[in-house]
Amino acid sequence: TIRDILQQHLPETLRFFLLSKHYRTPVDFTDTSMEEAEKAQKRIYECFWEAEKALESRSNWKKSPVPAEILDEYNTLQTAFNDALEDDLNTASAIGHIFAMVRLINRLLEDKTLKASEQTKALLETFLSSRKTWTDILGLFGQESAAFLTDLRNIQAKRLDIDLATVERLLNERATARAAKDFARSDAIRDELLALGVAVKDGTEGASWDIALRK
Repeated sequence: TIRDILQQHLPETLRFFLLSKHYRTPVDFTDTSMEEAEKAQKRIYECFWEAEKALESRSNWKKSPVPAEILDEYNTLQTAFNDALEDDLNTASAIGHIFAMVRLINRLLEDKTLKASEQTKALLETFLSSRKTWTDILGLFGQESAAFLTDLRNIQAKRLDIDLATVERLLNERATARAAKDFARSDAIRDELLALGVAVKDGTEGASWDIALRK
């Protein structure tokens, strides 16, 4: 039942999964298909988050141009998104065009020169503005990016029986060990977390964690 599904997955993931299929086609519901929907959602929300951080962290944008073909392709995809919805409410195709826009935005964010461009700034603002439209139309992507990613990580941890209190305790112990330059202990705790299914990433704002990729 839907109630059973929502014990294991976020409500927006179920909505995303259903809208990723054309309403006229059969829906093959499996745990694997829902996990694939989570991966897709995560990729999109991570792109939103990176775009938001790029806009917040920079004030000195450069005049370096973005290749015209990227700008043209993005505009074409925006039109294609609307066309898909007008074509018998083809939400599956519309979401596919969103993915293509995400790929373009990620290309810009991964290129140090293009990431600093004034044209990239304008495109990021357009991208995030479009997000509001997608939320209004599809009922998706309306949550705050970092909060959604945390909620997604936590419900995945719940499915894998990863105890959040244990994770936080070990992360705090690892931070204490790193502060004391006890790197052997820090590495041992990282291995302990990995054995639980938790991957740790160190960044400028401290350590963060996610579900470890399964082989």
